[in-house]
Amino acid sequence: MSAHSTHASESQGSIWSFLNVLIALAIGGFAFFWASAFFIGGFAESAGLRDEAAAEKAAAPAPAAAEAAPAASTSAAAPAAAAATPAAAPAPAAVAEITIKPDTANPLAYDTKEFKVKAGQKVKLTFNNVHPAVPQPHNIVIGAAGAKDKLMSLAMQAAMAPDGMAKGFIPEAPEVLFHTKLLQAGQSETIEFTAPAAGDYPYLCTFPGHGAIMNGVMKVE
Repeated sequence: MSAHSTHASESQGSIWSFLNVLIALAIGGFAFFWASAFFIGGFAESAGLRDEAAAEKAAAPAPAAAEAAPAASTSAAAPAAAAATPAAAPAPAAVAEITIKPDTANPLAYDTKEFKVKAGQKVKLTFNNVHPAVPQPHNIVIGAAGAKDKLMSLAMQAAMAPDGMAKGFIPEAPEVLFHTKLLQAGQSETIEFTAPAAGDYPYLCTFPGHGAIMNGVMKVE
């Protein structure tokens, strides 16, 4: 009886030990499962947040670059626009129309002792040899700048030359720039030329004895 009881007690102890082991294993496995799930879920969530942050950062444009691009485009376009706009050329001066005739008060003088034009300007000079009381032959000879004395000397030489009358007393020299022919009373002539460089250009009548009084100056500015 005692031996049977002892055997039964040992059997029950073994069963409870085995059950305790199973229960411990079950509880341990359950705890391991939840711990693993919690760990894996946390890792996945952290990785997902990092991926989303990286994606948002990559998608967002760089502010500095976005703002610098229009500025660079504007600065590059400015010189091109400036180069595409040519400077306006100055308008050419109108033709200067000058009319000269013998002075009514003094027939051996011009009525115009001075006139002004611009350098490079077109000049249209008309000499009307008309005097109501004292008709005389006259001309207009324009000399180089500052060469009045030389022009007077050339006029005297032309007056004494054998062919002076045939040439209308027009001196043949580099100092003579522009001239009319010798005009008889009542005649008229228009000459056209381009005003030379700035300076004072003398003009006079080269008919013998007239130039001392019949003279003037063309001022080129």
